[in-house]
Amino acid sequence: MVIAAPTAITTDFVLDTIEVVAKDGSTTPTPSATTIGYQQLSVQPVNTPKDIAFAIPNLVMPAYGSAMTSTIYIRGLGSRLDQPVIQILIDGVPVLDKNAFDSEPIDLRRVTFRAGSQGTLYGRNSMGGVMELTTFQPMDVAKWGVRASVGYSSANSVDARASVYHSVTQTFGYSIGVLYGRTDGFYRNDYTGKLIDGNDHASGRFVMQFMPNPHWSITATTMASWIKQGAFPYAAAETGIIAYNSPASYERLLASQSVRAIYDKDGYRLALVGSYQFLKDHMVMDQDYTPASIFTLEQRQQQHNAYIDAILNGKRPISWYNYSVGATVYLKHNTMNAPVTFLREGIEALILSNANKGIHTAFPNDSLEISNTEMAIPSDFRFMNFAGAVYHQSTFTPIAGLRIEAGLRVDIEYSSMEYQSSSELDYRMTAFMAAPEHYRNYMAGFRSQTHVALLPKLLVRYDWDKFSIYASTARGSKAGGYNPQIFSTIMQTRLMNGLMEEMGVRLMPTDDGINYGSADITAYKPETAWTTEFGGCWNPLRTTSTNNHRLSLNALAFYSDVQNQQVTVFPSGKTSGRMMSNAAHARSIGVEATFNYRYQDTHWQVEVHTAYGFTDARFIRFDNGMGVYDGKFVPYAPQHTFSAQATGRYRFTSDWALSLTLSTRGQGRTYWDENNTVSQPYYQLLDLAMNLSWRQLNLQFWGRNVVGTEYDVFYFVSMSNGFLQKGIGRQLGVSLSWSL
Repeated sequence: MVIAAPTAITTDFVLDTIEVVAKDGSTTPTPSATTIGYQQLSVQPVNTPKDIAFAIPNLVMPAYGSAMTSTIYIRGLGSRLDQPVIQILIDGVPVLDKNAFDSEPIDLRRVTFRAGSQGTLYGRNSMGGVMELTTFQPMDVAKWGVRASVGYSSANSVDARASVYHSVTQTFGYSIGVLYGRTDGFYRNDYTGKLIDGNDHASGRFVMQFMPNPHWSITATTMASWIKQGAFPYAAAETGIIAYNSPASYERLLASQSVRAIYDKDGYRLALVGSYQFLKDHMVMDQDYTPASIFTLEQRQQQHNAYIDAILNGKRPISWYNYSVGATVYLKHNTMNAPVTFLREGIEALILSNANKGIHTAFPNDSLEISNTEMAIPSDFRFMNFAGAVYHQSTFTPIAGLRIEAGLRVDIEYSSMEYQSSSELDYRMTAFMAAPEHYRNYMAGFRSQTHVALLPKLLVRYDWDKFSIYASTARGSKAGGYNPQIFSTIMQTRLMNGLMEEMGVRLMPTDDGINYGSADITAYKPETAWTTEFGGCWNPLRTTSTNNHRLSLNALAFYSDVQNQQVTVFPSGKTSGRMMSNAAHARSIGVEATFNYRYQDTHWQVEVHTAYGFTDARFIRFDNGMGVYDGKFVPYAPQHTFSAQATGRYRFTSDWALSLTLSTRGQGRTYWDENNTVSQPYYQLLDLAMNLSWRQLNLQFWGRNVVGTEYDVFYFVSMSNGFLQKGIGRQLGVSLSWSL
């Protein structure tokens, strides 16, 4: 859906009709694109991509765990770990690591989501789509612009932000923006009696915009953000009670510098994007999520990401043909330290119990004893990713109304992992050892892989006066790599095997036949998908000087065939890691539909937006060694998504205006496991908002999930125990904003 931005009511910012420019320079909206304008964003509190996702058919970005957790599912595609299925761009610059997806752009102006594989133009990790976030820029004001707001809401939550924009001349402008927020949290740990998900966060942005002549536009943006929060409010599935005894938290620092330059002259358009992004974070987790002292995880990362992209939209050699050519270079360096500490109960449950099962087959009356009260498994990693790509797209318009796009991208990606890990303990075998002996296990090595992806695209579209239809097919990919989260299991396995070999006992292979003592299991290959779509849009009413109504209807059907699907596999038995595996071949079938209506006259403005998505995503082949799940639904991908928003706005005078917004959002059924035995039924949430505006002031009262619907946003199994995170209940808030 494409929604025009409103005429200015309480701001001097330029808010005329939106023209969305695609990366290839075209202004014809993609049929499966959803554009959410400033007015739809402003009537309710919307700050992050997760707040926006509900308005996009078949897109789910659940808020659970921590700000590091950025699980995304779109049309049945996605995974819980590692690589994302969509790209997120802020003002044309991609966010280069999914650990930074859950952040707040300052002064969000509009959101455009292009569903389906966008691999030809955007490359890796865009097989599900691309979300483009656009913010206000310095040259959006005639001279000076000021935006400020302060808000208070449930859980003693505070939000304050302010921005200043200044067009110094017609060719240069700058802006400065800051925000701060905090909350006490919504989840209580019954073991400690304290709230565990409170957070503090802050960010700042400095933008310079320079237009030295009519052909050049250069924008330089410096951003930084920080968050510190309690995390992982996971409750036991049987009781619904959160109760664990070790700390859980997440802290992250992000910083980025980007430059975007556009040159437009004589039919040529050259767009250059360069970006450096730094991420440093620290996660602490009670990894068993129980009051028992089993094991904990502490993870520190420091990432350096660099990105350069250049695309040239050429001058038409003939009237019915246009083309784009481009190249991309991407580099990522990540240093990670992730020690797992086994506490005394963990040593007994995860090491001794497993080892003694094997020992008792040869020595029924004797056992292995470990004297340590704690056992640390320090693990250090160095990851490197380097990718390069060239791409081309041709556009043909041989007759009026007909548009044909054909393109191809060649992506080459190299990824490597350097690792070292160790574990040591004091042990005694009661059958023949009088005193404990010391045992140390050390593991170090290097792994690398290189992959080439060909990402073609073909789209055919025909436009009439008020109606258009299209068909497209495209191939997308999700990058491969290495998953360090299985390393605690690797070291645990090597430790047990080494101890048994010291005593002359050989352990039996695991039930699934996988060698959990080898670093080979950390590697996973890219996932690819062919997606085919058919759809159309109808605009029977368009705003004119005599017609104040605007109506649009969009509908499409899609089919995706997914090869080498990346799925999370839990090792058999009571172990601590999670493995990413290319274990499945899947397919996804679905439909999407949106309805948008707008009416405006001297006093009234009415807007209605609805979006519905249906997805049937199933495994064609999936055997993880412990079960065969052919024909089962892909977990974590909801079958239905639905949202609706209705806003009525009445202008009493040129100074006073009142608006009321009623919105609802829902999703389900969502299966939580591969065997489809545990699920979240479909649920619907109700949100309300009221805005009272006087000149440059706006007072907003809002409520989310106002009827207090209970639902779960996440479920998983760890050490054979089920855990879940409940959705947040009723939230009420008020904010006051000023815009000049």
